[in-house]
Amino acid sequence: MRILFIIITLFVWLNAGSYKLNYWQADETFGGYLTRHGIDATKFYAQIDPDDVKYLSEVQSNTPFFENIQNGTLKEALIPLSDEMQIYIAKKGSDYTFDIVPIEYKTVKDSAIITIESNCFADIKKATNNAHLATYIKRVFKDKVDFTKLKKGDKVAVKYTQKSIKGLPWGKPTINAAYVHSGKNEYFALKSGDDYRVWTNFKSRGRVVKKVTVVTRSKAKYISFTKPLRKIRVTSTFSYRRWHPILHRYRPHHGTDFGAKLGTPIHALASGKVIFAGWMRGYGRVTKIDHGSGYVTLYAHQSKQLVRVGQHVKAWQVIGKIGSTGRSTGPHLHLGLYKNGKPVDPQKYINRIVRVKGGIKSTKVVKVVTNMQKGLPNRVKRVYNSLLKIHGHNFIWKSIDKKVNIVIKKRKVDKHAARVQLSDRKGDA
Repeated sequence: MRILFIIITLFVWLNAGSYKLNYWQADETFGGYLTRHGIDATKFYAQIDPDDVKYLSEVQSNTPFFENIQNGTLKEALIPLSDEMQIYIAKKGSDYTFDIVPIEYKTVKDSAIITIESNCFADIKKATNNAHLATYIKRVFKDKVDFTKLKKGDKVAVKYTQKSIKGLPWGKPTINAAYVHSGKNEYFALKSGDDYRVWTNFKSRGRVVKKVTVVTRSKAKYISFTKPLRKIRVTSTFSYRRWHPILHRYRPHHGTDFGAKLGTPIHALASGKVIFAGWMRGYGRVTKIDHGSGYVTLYAHQSKQLVRVGQHVKAWQVIGKIGSTGRSTGPHLHLGLYKNGKPVDPQKYINRIVRVKGGIKSTKVVKVVTNMQKGLPNRVKRVYNSLLKIHGHNFIWKSIDKKVNIVIKKRKVDKHAARVQLSDRKGDA
């Protein structure tokens, strides 16, 4: 048992790195990132499986990631592709290795009560060491509380859930309940579905308001999405983590695969401008169309492309033909859809009209109670009382300026799951 303990300890020590949180620079390409760290990008790309190269272009600006830099040399980097998977770069001798591994994080439920000393945002950050918490508390109350007018002695209390990587807050916090005491006024918010219900003793806010409708004066703008093929046959759905039929390991699948015969016409999902038409390693012949308002579609594995860069196309216009170019197990279309640079599920947009600007908005105004203590339901009152009894806060978040130790874990292959998914592998790359 002692020998086993020593072996495990040694393994953890050898696979642990001292990391610091950083943010991906705006508009920086992956090749630019490698060059900035003195890495030969051409040599690095050459040793990566062609099917993995496409993931390198999916890293978005301001994405938080971890770097292990020693004496000015990049030793390791962990760069998220989604909530599930991340790119792992490691220096081995004079070369660098590449892999995509699961993200290992914990979910922390925390609470805090803060007495304002000078500035609300600075005081909340100082008390919790969570840089984004104040911003999300403000969003909960929207226009009901002016946080810039909170004075010394006012209080803010919060219960929230936050993902954590080695004690560092990771991603967006979920505010479960929040309380603000400003002068004689109290405000209490409780999460209800995707929105919040807010109560206050601020009498000028009146009694119950159920719903109002606000008509915006700006001209409405819509994107009308159609379908990419005349006959839809899905062979592989969108996933942040799926078993890859060729690479035989888990990878993201940021798109939907449609099976079809070689040469079947491919239609533009919506009107827009062609911003790329060429060869992309892994994806083969690819066309990208910018539809405006942050929406971009990608059509991969084409046998023939019928549009050029700069050309404006209409919805349902034929832009290419089904093929099996790049890394593919058979003729099919890989359709990707990106919203503000982030991959989203194309199936949720097919044959849909999406309002992207202006038009008529229906604004739901939550219930406000003039007498908070008497008006709160018992279940809500228990949460309200628990917020007032918080002493300090429970979880001490680490500073992003300090390094943390992270162990890279590579999960074992689930052979049963692999067999199940490989049984439907035709046209599944």
